[in-house]
Amino acid sequence: MDNFAILTAEQTQSELKPGWIVFDIKLKDKLIHYLSGGSSSQLTDDNMPEFHIVPAEHEVLADYAIIRLQKKKYYRKLPKNEILENDYKKVEPAHFFIKSDGDDGFICHPLEALAKGEYILLNIKQSPIGNLKDLKVYSFQVP
Repeated sequence: MDNFAILTAEQTQSELKPGWIVFDIKLKDKLIHYLSGGSSSQLTDDNMPEFHIVPAEHEVLADYAIIRLQKKKYYRKLPKNEILENDYKKVEPAHFFIKSDGDDGFICHPLEALAKGEYILLNIKQSPIGNLKDLKVYSFQVP
């Protein structure tokens, strides 16, 4: 097996921002998913990181995606409140080089270099955690 750094799973923190009331009509509340800390502790070696993904039972590799986060001083957040509204790259042959590891996993790296910044790898079809629909993610930063 290659020398992979293990990405630690993190749970997003979520904040519900109430919508505005205009002429007795309430506009949609906004749910914001964020990770504490100004940057991820996991730094990749280059802008084309290689991932070793072992999908859990009832998951497929195409359920995984990379999303670039917006970086703030003390936290990082998803640009949009819904996962599928974000600009994401699914782990599939159109965006990634993929090969089997010989067991149940896959070794993948993006076909195009990732821009410098903060990212998360996540299962976009995961069940949300708790009342505020937190997410299980794997954060990393590209130098």
